Amino acid sequence: MPVLMTLELPGGTTAQYDRATAVVGLAEDGDPPPGLVVHICAATDDGIEVVDVWDSVSSLDEFARNRLRPALADAGLAAATPHISPVHALLFGTGKEPNVLVLLHAAGVTGEEYDALVSRMPLYAGGGVNHPAVMHLAAIDPDGLRTVGLWDTEEGYKTFAQSQLFPAIANPHHFVLRVWPVHNHVLVRPRADG
Repeated sequence: MPVLMTLELPGGTTAQYDRATAVVGLAEDGDPPPGLVVHICAATDDGIEVVDVWDSVSSLDEFARNRLRPALADAGLAAATPHISPVHALLFGTGKEPNVLVLLHAAGVTGEEYDALVSRMPLYAGGGVNHPAVMHLAAIDPDGLRTVGLWDTEEGYKTFAQSQLFPAIANPHHFVLRVWPVHNHVLVRPRADG
């Protein structure tokens, strides 16, 4: 089962991140590790945020144990605990330039509520092939819904939210929205045969 991994590195710099990716061989033009579907690094107000999608927990664990932990230490990045969630939905849309990372956490939202919400949104029809994001992911945790969006622009996300998302919300929940510029990304996309 695919998993979402988010890792906040407060105080981390993009230079340290670049060093860590050089150590693990994870670069935009590099050879991605087995099991990686998507990798994103965004510069935040107080550090960096890494967001990965892996084909399984075992692939993520192997990468973290054998490559990530030593690379973070080599780059001088503090040890951090990743947040891992099962992927509920993943789609690749029509967006072309992954420039903006949009993270949303909606406390108390279930998988059934997410499914009902997207069923009311025309851009999710046909498996989301016309969705304007580069990528959209939903993960369900015991405390609620986490979504990850990779967008061309922040304005593109705002237009989507105003025209599709907000009109489809039947039962508003408290949510936290964070938007940051993308520093690096690797899009591997799942294989059609696997």
